[in-house]
Amino acid sequence: MGLFNDAKNQLGNENNEASENNLFDVQDEEVDAADIDAELLESILEDSEEEKAKDDKKKKAEKAPESTRPVPDVAERRTREARDTSATDETQVTLITKGTTINGSIISDCSLDVMGTINGDIECLGKLTISGKVTGNSMASEVFVNTDRLDGSITCEGCVKISQGTIVVGDITASSAVFAGAIKGEVDVNGPIVLDSTAIIKGNIKAKSVQMNNGAVLDGSCSLAYAELDIDSIFE
Repeated sequence: MGLFNDAKNQLGNENNEASENNLFDVQDEEVDAADIDAELLESILEDSEEEKAKDDKKKKAEKAPESTRPVPDVAERRTREARDTSATDETQVTLITKGTTINGSIISDCSLDVMGTINGDIECLGKLTISGKVTGNSMASEVFVNTDRLDGSITCEGCVKISQGTIVVGDITASSAVFAGAIKGEVDVNGPIVLDSTAIIKGNIKAKSVQMNNGAVLDGSCSLAYAELDIDSIFE
């Protein structure tokens, strides 16, 4: 009987120890769960504060008067668009292919490369390159003529270049010029003129300065009307 009571008491002590251990485990789990709940609650509160700050900022922007709201720089945007358009126009070239004949005037907003035949006037906002046959007056920002013959006057805002072997019958008005071919007509250039050794000019020249290389021929008068120097005042 004593042995039975000892065994019973020992078993009871083991159960009590197991219960205490389980209780400690449960308490640890409850502490860990509490820590997790606190972190989650803190995260939710932070998110809520951020959302509230964003809503307040949005409401203030909506309530702000029109004069204080940010306005896009319209001038800068338009300038950028104009620059992009200008760059696009400079790269675009209208080509009149060899074997093509046009009877009539042509107006182009971009550069023009004439390899065919045009019987009419040409007005080009970009660069005009003539390697075909043109009968008519030409107007462009820059002109380069490399053909056998051109019948018509040339008006240019920039530089006019006449290549060797080219004959131009007509007046030329430009800001600068380089002549290596033959020209019959009046030349009015408010900038410098360079006459290459193969240049032949039959007509009067009015320019700011003239450079004649050895071999160039000028049959006419040459006036430096656009020179900055007052020549008459020197001899007074």
